[in-house]
Parts: sequence; C-alpha cells; structure tokens
Amino acid sequence: MEPKARRASSTRRACPLCGAVIAADNTDRLCHRCRRNSRTELYGPPEVPADFWDHEVMVAAFADRDMGAVLAAYRRHPHHVSRVTQDRMASWLGISQAQLSRYETGDNPIDRIEKLRQFARALRIPGDRLWFDRVGIPSQAGPADHGAPPDVLAAAWDASSIARSVEETARSDLAISRRAALTGAAAVAMGPALVEPLQRWLHPLQPLTRWSSSAAISEEELAALQRVADGLRGWGGRGGYGLARKAVLGQLEELAERLSRAPAGPTTERAFFIGAELSKVAASMSWDAGMHDAAQRYYVLGIRMAKAGRNDPFAALCLAAMARQMFDLGRPEDGLELVQLGQYGTRRSATPTLEALLRTREAWAYAQMGRVREFHRAVGQAQDSFAQRRPGAEPWWLDSFDEAELEGVIGARMRDLAGHDPRQAPQAEQHIRRALTLRDPSRVRNRAFDVIGLARTRMVADEPEEACALINQVLPTAAGLASGRVVRKLHDFAKEAERHRDLPVVRETREAIRGVRTA
Repeated sequence: MEPKARRASSTRRACPLCGAVIAADNTDRLCHRCRRNSRTELYGPPEVPADFWDHEVMVAAFADRDMGAVLAAYRRHPHHVSRVTQDRMASWLGISQAQLSRYETGDNPIDRIEKLRQFARALRIPGDRLWFDRVGIPSQAGPADHGAPPDVLAAAWDASSIARSVEETARSDLAISRRAALTGAAAVAMGPALVEPLQRWLHPLQPLTRWSSSAAISEEELAALQRVADGLRGWGGRGGYGLARKAVLGQLEELAERLSRAPAGPTTERAFFIGAELSKVAASMSWDAGMHDAAQRYYVLGIRMAKAGRNDPFAALCLAAMARQMFDLGRPEDGLELVQLGQYGTRRSATPTLEALLRTREAWAYAQMGRVREFHRAVGQAQDSFAQRRPGAEPWWLDSFDEAELEGVIGARMRDLAGHDPRQAPQAEQHIRRALTLRDPSRVRNRAFDVIGLARTRMVADEPEEACALINQVLPTAAGLASGRVVRKLHDFAKEAERHRDLPVVRETREAIRGVRTA
C-alpha cells in the first residue's frame, strides 16, 4: 500500500488551459476552475486576454473590414484549446449554423449596422477595433478627447434638438485652434454608419406645437439674417480656412442659439433654411481646406436644418454635396447611396434642374466604378431633365447649376470613365471645351477645374505636351485662388503625368505644381 500511495502522490498533472496543478482526486483533464468556465461557454464566449485581438489572424480580419472574416478568425484563434465550432458560435450570436457558415464564406455579407453591432457585443470586441461605426481617415480636426463636436448623425430629428446640435457643433469648432484643426486626425463616417442614420430625413419631424413659448422671429429679424447669409455665401467659393470660415461659423452659432428659443412658425422655418444655407457654406469651406470630418458634420447639419425648414429639395442638394465628398474620398458606393437617398426623398418635389444635378452625381459614381452603360444612361437622363427647365421656375440656390456646369461635370466624369475605357476621352474633351466656352469668366475656380480636367483628358489621350501646356496656363490662377481642392486636382495631374517623367516639359510642369501651395 505504501509504495502505491507514494506513486500516486508523485504523479502530478497540469491543466492544459491555465497550467495549474490538477488535484489528485480530480479525474478530469481540466482543473475545477477551467471546467466551470468551459461550461459557461455553452451560453456565451469565454473571457479572452487583451492580446487576443492583436494576434495576426484577428488583425488581418479587422483590416479586411469583414465581420464574416472576423467570426471565422475568432473561431480558429490559437488561444482556444480546441477550435470553437460553428454550432457553438451560432448559439452565442443567436443565429443558425447555416447562417454563420454563409457569413464566414462571404456568400451573405454582413452589411447592416444593427447586425454588426450585435455580433461585436456578443463577442465583446473592443471598440477601437470596430470599423463600421466610425472610420478614421487623415483629416484636420483636433483630438477627439478634448472639445470634440457632438455626433451629428446620432442626434434626434426634432427642431429643438437640431438647433442645439448646430449651436454646439459650431461653438466646438470655433474653439479649436488653427494648429489643432490642421494637424489632428478625426473620423469620417462611411458605409452603413453614414447612410443609415441619414435615412431618417425621409420621415416627418416630430410635432413642434409645444416647442417654445418665446417670442417668434420677426420679419425684420429674418430679413437681417438673410442679408448676412447672402454676404457670407459669396465667400463659399473662395476656399481657405481663415477668417471667412470663422465668420460663417460665428453667424451659424448665433442663429442656432436664437432658433433653440424660437417657437414653431413660418418665420422660424425660414430661419432654419437660412441656417441650412450657412451650414452648406461651412461644409464647402471645410472640404476645400481638406477638413473632411468637419465638412461632413456641416453637410449633415445642412440636411437637418433644411428638414426643419420644410425644404426637402435643399436637403437633397446637401446629400448630393456629401456624395461628391465621398467620390473625392474614393467611396463611390457610399456616394451612390446618398444620391439615391436624395432622389427618393424628392421624387415628388424635385424640379428638372435638381433632377439633372442628382443624375450627374449618379453618373459620377458609375464613372468611378467603371460602369459604362449605367453612366451613359444617367447622363442621358440628366440631359433630358435639364432640357425641361422653365425660366423662373427653379429655386435661386440652383442657379449655379447652369448649362456650363452640366457640360463641365459630364466632361470631367467622362474623363474619369476614360481611366476604365480610353474610348471615352474624345467625348470628355468635347464636353469640357463646351463648358469653357459657356462658363462665366467670373467663375474663376470653376474655369480652373475645367482647364485642369481638360489637361488630364489630354494626358489620358497620351498627349503630355498639350496637357502640360494647359496646366502651365492655369498655374498662375491656381496660385492666387487659395483653394485646396484646386491644388489637390493639380497634384492628381502630377501623379497621372508621372509615367512621362522622362520628358523635360513634364518634369518642369510637375516641379511647378509642387511649388503651388494653399494660402
């Protein structure tokens, strides 16, 4: 008996999960604690260490921004003693094993924000790993920790909440120093995180009858606000970040503060529309300065204020502007969804000019995606709608979308399409040259865009000398415009000309472009 007892006490086993010594009377392969924890895995995922999410299998899945890949990587993670089965994970997520299998193989992509959030919560994925709520891109807003503006996409859609959101956002942006605004990094919403919250603009606002008991905005006050807005609107096409933008934000903050105390009524609705105008100007200035995060905030606020001002067509115009921003960021699918949201929301109220503008934005998305047939269909519909315009029947805020703008946009988008199908280049040149012929000489920045677009078309046609000659014509104008967007278009040309860098004229032109800076 004694040798046998000694032999039993000297045989020590370690738990394969935690490494603890297993008690002699425990016949299980796991220690009591790990066995207890393993039973809880039947009802939910286990606790995992912080470095679990840093493993290469998880990092690669997060980089792909594919929740199906994340689920598959989680199941196969080497931290697990044995691989988590699809049946078990499906029970954690509240779905069937067949659904999980389709998610993991990509046959059924997970693109709805509610489902993405549900799965992230179920697996307790850290918030800094999530790509679908806020997508970070280089931008120019200050640190999110201190004085960050409110989340304008999450705010309630009632007039008082809209006014408060505008007031808080403008005040926050005014408090950010120029250095912080131009060197920080902020997040731009993309994908479902952007499009789904904006779908709420299709629904009526909450009733305003008990909104406030304060004095209504008078006709005289409204006229004064409109005069100020008219003056500030003229600065929107000048670009830059300085005093002009701060003046717009200051006026917007004051107006929003006044609206937060105003009762429902026709003058209040008209004042909201003035706020929508100012928000769109602020967005345009921010975008021109490369501050995409701020631009997106003010486009969203423009949509919300237009909704409170009972002007859905202007809200659709802001959606079209947001779509153009998405195209600039290389997100044509998001841009197309925003355009379609604007088209649906104004299907009964859009004028022919607004319909034409939205169709050109639709064509823009197709051009970036290389969808030739859909592009030409959308362009034809834009031209047909534009031909139905009646003098005096269009709102003043669509005056800038004239025939020159229509031709310029179509030509520039055909040039984009020529990157996929070079046969589009001759037509692109024809439209851009017609735009230059029709363009008002006072629209200096638009003419600069036309000339740069024409030069890029000549580069697609493999005529680098002609392309550089056009760029050299526009460089003095570009240097005096202080427009970030013009400078970025010039740099796009420089990248496209890189394949001809052996030509002296191309080297000289690229060097001259590098010398142009935004004031």
